[in-house]
Amino acid sequence: MRIDPQIPPLETTATNAATDARSGASKATAQPSAASPPNDTVQLSSNTATVRQLVNQLQQTPDVRQEEVSSLRAQIQSGQYHRTNEQVAGAMVNDLFGNAGA
Repeated sequence: MRIDPQIPPLETTATNAATDARSGASKATAQPSAASPPNDTVQLSSNTATVRQLVNQLQQTPDVRQEEVSSLRAQIQSGQYHRTNEQVAGAMVNDLFGNAGA
């Protein structure tokens, strides 16, 4: 089958009515005013400054709490760090699933 670009496609009256309805609605709402140029504005949220401040604080927070690590290391080396199996398992569950398991 060969499609001839010179022949316009056949359209039904339902298609024409839908197309006319859409184009009429867009023509009614899309007519620009010749007297005034378009005026685009952008309003940024007042929360932007708060977000920036929180990001800066987060960047300054170390990934490792060195004081806590040093304290636990000293307890382990001295034999003073004792945890039950239930405490270890609970910590593992909390680490994997958050506090939902508690």
